[in-house]
Order: sequence, then C-alpha cells, then structure tokens
Amino acid sequence: MKLSEYIENLAARGQCTFTVDNAQKALGKSRAAIILSIEHLRQQQKIVSPARGFYLIVSPEYRIYGALPAEYFIPYLMEYWREKYYVCLASAASYYGAAHQQPQTFQVMIQKYRKPIICGKVRIDFIANKHLNHFPVQKFTTQRSELLVASPETTAMDLVNYPKQAGGLNRVATILDELQETIKENELLKLLNIAPHLYWKQRLGYMLENLGAHHLAKIILKHLQKIKRVNYVSLDISQPVDAQDNARNEHWKIIENNTFESDL
Repeated sequence: MKLSEYIENLAARGQCTFTVDNAQKALGKSRAAIILSIEHLRQQQKIVSPARGFYLIVSPEYRIYGALPAEYFIPYLMEYWREKYYVCLASAASYYGAAHQQPQTFQVMIQKYRKPIICGKVRIDFIANKHLNHFPVQKFTTQRSELLVASPETTAMDLVNYPKQAGGLNRVATILDELQETIKENELLKLLNIAPHLYWKQRLGYMLENLGAHHLAKIILKHLQKIKRVNYVSLDISQPVDAQDNARNEHWKIIENNTFESDL
C-alpha cells in the first residue's frame, strides 16, 4: 500500500492526523521511505506538519488555509505530545458565545512552555500553567475531534490571570461582560474553593462588580471575607504600580493601576 492510499483510508474513517510511526507500522516500510513519500504529498499540499513527526490530512476545502482548523487536531497533537491541555482565554470564550470578535489565534493552556505553532494561516499560542489539572473543563464535539475547553468559570479566572495574552484589560472586560451569563454560581463557588491564590479572585470580583454582575461578585466577596488576611494587589499585572498616584479600592483590596471599559 502506498502512503497516499493509507491517508485516504484514514480520511475515509474520519481521521485527520497521523504520525510517521503510525505510517511506518501500518505500511511496513523504512522510515526513510515514509519520509520521502511524505515530502511528495506535502508538495501537493495534501498533508502538512504543525509539529515534528505529526501530520494533518488536509481535505481540499482547507488547502487554501494551508492547514485544518486548530480545533480539529489539537486533541490528537496533545495526545502525541502526551500533554494535558484545555482551550483557554478568548478561544474558550468563543465556545460560549462570548468572544465578541473571532480570536486571531487559537489559545491552549498546557503545563509547560512551548513556542507558538504557525501552520499555514493557523496560529496556536500556548500558555503555561502547571496547575491546569485542577480546573474544570467541558467537552465540545467538533467535526473531527472531542475538544477539552475551559469551563466558563475557569475561562473567567484565566482572563484575569493572563490579561496581556487575552488582549488587554478592555478585551478582558468585554469578554467577561458576555461570559457572565454562562457563569454558574455553584460552579464558581467550587472553583473558588479549589483554585489556589487570592489575587485572581480579587481582580475577578472587582471587574464583575464594575460590569454589573453583582450576584457573582457577592459570591467571590463572601469567599474572600472568610480569609483572615487579604493583601492589596494591582488590578493590571501588565502595568506598573505607582504607590502615590494609584487609588485603592478597600472593598476588594485592589490597587487601581489601570481602568477598563467593556465594548458592549
């Protein structure tokens, strides 16, 4: 069997990825022969490689983009890398109708740093968090995969933890403004109880209150009031703090070193 026949058979079964090792095992050919056949198919734009040894079978309708949509292959790439993951930030918010604008990159939370992937017109950015296993996710079924996506509550937490990667504080506010409708009070309370650190809880509560989501802000405030000591934290970790010029919000123990406004 030729490699071209092998990938056609995979595609006929709904599979959109393969590895060199998979192909070598299935075809019983040398690695050098597989690589040579792969190069021939790459020139025809029938397959592309977002990572060493890992290939996408690009159906004709996606060849103009030079890759498949990231949501189709991310679960298989994470399995290949043996990485825990979930889709995060604006990319996660889009699954709950809260991205406002279509994210230009596909954002994925993993446990350790990796460089971005650029494959054709598809870009994937990785954000590192070694604690990601603790946080709730939801499964979404795409045309080619089952995708793990941060829950609305986890997404809200990540947005205030990574404002720069989310596009700035105004973008965070806009997404939170839309996302608040899908955040469940009981799930938010569960996350507050299992997630470490206080600073994100202070920032999220402050922002939600200012966005009018008082019912959610109250849940966070009650949680914080049980803590013996809550230190002041800056609202925007990407901006400097001026001890003299920055106002302080005693309610949330927030140093107001930036302002924000929702686009909604």
